[in-house]
Amino acid sequence: MLFYLSVLIIFVACSVITIKTVVGYSGFKLATKIWLSFLILLGWFSPLLLFGLSGVYDLNVTVYNVLAYAGYTLFGFMIIFLTLLMLRDIVWYAIYGVVCLCQVDAWSVNPKNVSMLNKANFIVLLCAAFVTVLALHNGWQRPKLNEININSSLVSEDVRIVQISDLHITRSTPDERLRNIVYEVNALAPHVIVMTGDIMDDTLTMIDKKLDILKELHAPFGVYSVVGNHEFYSGLNSWSYKARQLGIHIFFNRGVLLKPLNVFLSGIPDAYTAFSHPTFNINFEKALKGSSKENYRVLLSHNPSVIDNLTSFNYNMMLAGHTHGGQLFPMHYFVKKANGGYLSGSYKVNGIDLYVSSGAGTWGPMMRLFAPSEIILINIFSKK
Repeated sequence: MLFYLSVLIIFVACSVITIKTVVGYSGFKLATKIWLSFLILLGWFSPLLLFGLSGVYDLNVTVYNVLAYAGYTLFGFMIIFLTLLMLRDIVWYAIYGVVCLCQVDAWSVNPKNVSMLNKANFIVLLCAAFVTVLALHNGWQRPKLNEININSSLVSEDVRIVQISDLHITRSTPDERLRNIVYEVNALAPHVIVMTGDIMDDTLTMIDKKLDILKELHAPFGVYSVVGNHEFYSGLNSWSYKARQLGIHIFFNRGVLLKPLNVFLSGIPDAYTAFSHPTFNINFEKALKGSSKENYRVLLSHNPSVIDNLTSFNYNMMLAGHTHGGQLFPMHYFVKKANGGYLSGSYKVNGIDLYVSSGAGTWGPMMRLFAPSEIILINIFSKK
């Protein structure tokens, strides 16, 4: 409840700022101001409106998908538009201040000059449209392959682990995109495939057949996953049941020893959900049960920030997701702050190798800006 209230407050604040900047100081007629204000409100509140529509099960899927693509794209545009407006105002007021200090006529660069403001708003609008198209192009690209190489004397042989994260499969996710991801993962010939949460992001009844595509994931030592916050939102019991059908093993504070590789793979539930949930919790000791210090220990966690609690648990590696690498600039800064300073890529924390995936999918708008999607291949080379 607190989360939704926080989101509502943010959307209201962003709407007010955008309307005040674009409409409040303009010389537009009243009808134009009302129309623009409505469009801005629609853009900022699209996620909440679409969340409500997703519960209307008799709504035609094609109709919902069209509304979802349009609504989330408008939402992404609003983020970019507001960002550019704020950057413009910072630069504009700085220039205006310098001109005023020079004691010359500054009216032509005065931010309150309505004629100049309308022209500046139009230029920012065009720039935001261009950046939105670029972000859409990036969002629809196939995930790039990132390769991580590590040496260890603990593994029995060279080990190949493929990590995919944050697919966010909804009724709007194209089947062909999922098939391409599955094909690319299998083509890497991994010993084991791991998924670090937020795989499912819709009710099972709406994406049951779409999830069947994941059944084609193959690795000789299995496919393993932990749950993210969106599995809890979408229905944890449904996902657990479906995952078993797909041959995906879900870790809840437990692990498995892959004996021929001498790799102990374990996982914990989503940290934020465990923090607020009455029955789920995180138990590192339970997750390590059945392992020893002679094993190469890998922890799967949706949230990267839990690594700060692992100083005494002797893990060698942790794989995480959740952040999307920020997905849409400038969200990078807020996402990094909210996740203990971890955004994406490789980190060395308390002697543990951490890799935070930026994800293979997107949440909300099918857009990415300075945060490309990825599939990760981890090579652990045996060094005796």
